[in-house]
Amino acid sequence: MPRADARHLLDVDALSDQDLEWLTARACELARGAAPASIAQTVVNLFFEPSTRTRVSFELAARRLGMTVVNVELDRSSSSKGESLEDTAAPLAAMGAGAIILRHPETGRCHRLAQAVPTGLRLLNAGDGAGHHPSQALLDLATLIDAGIDLRDRVVAIVGDVRHSRVARSDLAVFQRLGAAELRVAGPDSMLPDRLPSGIVRADSLDGAVRDAGVVVMLRVQHERMDRQAWPDPASYHLQWGLRTEHLAMADPGCRVLHPGPINRGMEISSAVADGPQSLILDQVRMGVFTRMAIFEWLFSDGART
Repeated sequence: MPRADARHLLDVDALSDQDLEWLTARACELARGAAPASIAQTVVNLFFEPSTRTRVSFELAARRLGMTVVNVELDRSSSSKGESLEDTAAPLAAMGAGAIILRHPETGRCHRLAQAVPTGLRLLNAGDGAGHHPSQALLDLATLIDAGIDLRDRVVAIVGDVRHSRVARSDLAVFQRLGAAELRVAGPDSMLPDRLPSGIVRADSLDGAVRDAGVVVMLRVQHERMDRQAWPDPASYHLQWGLRTEHLAMADPGCRVLHPGPINRGMEISSAVADGPQSLILDQVRMGVFTRMAIFEWLFSDGART
């Protein structure tokens, strides 16, 4: 568990029901024009993996709240000289940083760092290996709420590389907690976890996953977490697991499609679906900024939100 003297966002499981409701409601309010808070803090982007959407949206969110943003270029930082993550965090705190936004390839690294960060330094998990991606799950939920979708009435299908996906893990936790009517996962056997949480259904095919579904979340194949020999052939993968318009014809008529990005068009999703009327993919990107603004407001607030 993180130290009691700090407020962090490491995973969605640690959020109270009150905080989960406040964060998503506040994101929707900000998206609809509510005035943001003003936060006189400095945040540091510390990304050990490539990122466009997450890194840029955290930076935009911070700047819209009046915060100072520092982007650490890892190849020019002391980490390239062998400095530990803990010994990187401490000087940043000493220089006045209020929060570190950390993306790291090692599962669980953010949780371990939370044990050692100096008092008052907040830590945001922007993705740790195949572990957690809490801000993505929150923005996915906020996107659906903003679109008027009640998960209690919807079958949700998550399709693709579930085994290696921190997004899938965080989304499943949130959607199950919010009482989705049914949660399904589907993908190649090698890309599904050995065990699924209780109550989650494993579908044997893409057709079976999307049939009557009200929400379909497509996942990128995580090549960087596999041996190269395990990489699927893009055309073959698309034929079996790529979401196309004929699949949406099997889904609920109001089905909406999510994808955390980056998108591999012609592999896990067709352009006709990604750019089509049922896609919420760009809505997710837009809502990402407002959700991360809400996260900063929550992170630097005193005590629990009401």
